[in-house]
Amino acid sequence: MSQERLDVQRYLRAGYRLVGEHSAVAICRWTRSALRGERLCYKNWYGIQSHRCVQMTPVLNFCDFSCKFCWRMHQPGRFKIPPNWKWDTPDEIIDGSIIAQRLLLIGFKGNPRVTRERFLEAMFPRHFTMSLDGEPTLYPMLPELIKRVKERNMTAFLVTNGSIPVRLEQLIKRDAQPTNLYVSVYGPNEEVFNYTAEPKIPRAWEMVKRSLEILDRFTESRTVIRFTMVKGVNMTDPDGYASLVKLGNPMFVELKGYTWVGESQKRLPITAMPTQDEMLKFAEEISRRTGYQIKLTDEKSRVVLLVRDEDAWERNLKMREEWFKRVEKLDEKWKSKVEDFTMEEHGYKILNY
Repeated sequence: MSQERLDVQRYLRAGYRLVGEHSAVAICRWTRSALRGERLCYKNWYGIQSHRCVQMTPVLNFCDFSCKFCWRMHQPGRFKIPPNWKWDTPDEIIDGSIIAQRLLLIGFKGNPRVTRERFLEAMFPRHFTMSLDGEPTLYPMLPELIKRVKERNMTAFLVTNGSIPVRLEQLIKRDAQPTNLYVSVYGPNEEVFNYTAEPKIPRAWEMVKRSLEILDRFTESRTVIRFTMVKGVNMTDPDGYASLVKLGNPMFVELKGYTWVGESQKRLPITAMPTQDEMLKFAEEISRRTGYQIKLTDEKSRVVLLVRDEDAWERNLKMREEWFKRVEKLDEKWKSKVEDFTMEEHGYKILNY
């Protein structure tokens, strides 16, 4: 990666592993927790096993928004992709991400709280979550990346700010629908959205709404609209949020409470974090206006999940059950071959399983 484009050491200190020219992997707290046999991420609702999840980005440091609540670094030139930039191929990104994940987790092998079975499962991940940094739809080969992730027997979770609806159109046209498609929306109306997200492109609000209009065409994906709630910033105008839900007609709506961490501490006060009770009250306002029902909550992550109807919930449960059955069969193949795991013997070789 170009030293001129980003401060490499700064990312390494933050726990990132760099992959190729523009991708990265980092381990979240729930991966560590799950490895120790403790609590899973709330995305277990959708079938994610946290210790088998690769949290990654195919566009480290490239983003067309500078959201006030973002815990990432907002470096100068963040949106300016250099001329004649060379993009890594999907397989290079996938292989590099799996190796980076293994290098980050290899130390857990000797942890007495981590079972052998769970450690081996972590070395053979089943989920790619494209959410770590940057805006994934800026990667021009995103359809091919998602297709290759799924072809290699992993789920693909895509989290986008909705700024590039043409890329979402491509996912549909090229039969590359992700397992979960999140569109994160950062305000109930254009004024609040612009203040919160600080977009670096023209007509950003218009683009986000166009992305929401496309959501209903993702018939193979779980579709989710995520609202990041920042008290005193965008936690206002439930009518506006309700209109966005109606526009997108997603299976799920997630309200995620802002957390005062990372670089966002330089931009916002700690009082910008809403309480879980405040989140629930706001979710009830949206529920009343949309007919979406509050289904689940997670106080640790401060998430409130609303579901469109019981059909959507049953579809989610069916997808989850079918995936677990498939993983069980897939795992039989490599578990019969790998008695012990070392980076030298397996880490750089067994990448298709």
